[in-house]
Amino acid sequence: MNLFVKQQKKLLAFALLIAASCAQADQGGVEPALSEASRASALKTLEAALQDKDISKQQYDSAISWVSSTPCAGVSRSLSSERKRELGRAIAKQEKLKKVDVYQSFSDTGWNIIYVGTRVSDNGYFFYSSNPIAAARPITVWGGAAMAFETSEIEQWVLANVPGIPARLAKCFAWHVTLNRDL
Repeated sequence: MNLFVKQQKKLLAFALLIAASCAQADQGGVEPALSEASRASALKTLEAALQDKDISKQQYDSAISWVSSTPCAGVSRSLSSERKRELGRAIAKQEKLKKVDVYQSFSDTGWNIIYVGTRVSDNGYFFYSSNPIAAARPITVWGGAAMAFETSEIEQWVLANVPGIPARLAKCFAWHVTLNRDL
């Protein structure tokens, strides 16, 4: 199989995994567990990636444990329309932008991750150790795509780049962006 076909196959598998696991951003203030259909689709995709040697057995085993987990239990996803507007104004001011669209929020023990569209670059997740409205700047910003087998790596990135973040929030973020991310 040539490299182009293999890359296209990986991209298609990733797109199918994301589409299958699509969930609403605010489901009563909590991140829902993967549905049975999403879980089955993720497992099938991971199994195919392992068989095609696109991922290692270690990556497969790690991803399987994440697929079966619910790391967002206890993390608030509530985000009212008014809070979206307030956060949008504050983040636009911090980033010196005209407008910021706020899509999602993850909150735990005073820490916040806000998913935004800046209209000048790719969407990003902004990390704050306190109320984002009162902050001068986010601690860091993460953007991009990640595969289901990269969940542990994303968690480690968060822990290394966001000192002091609660472990539960780091796990929830990693799980969300690799297994339960909205399109």
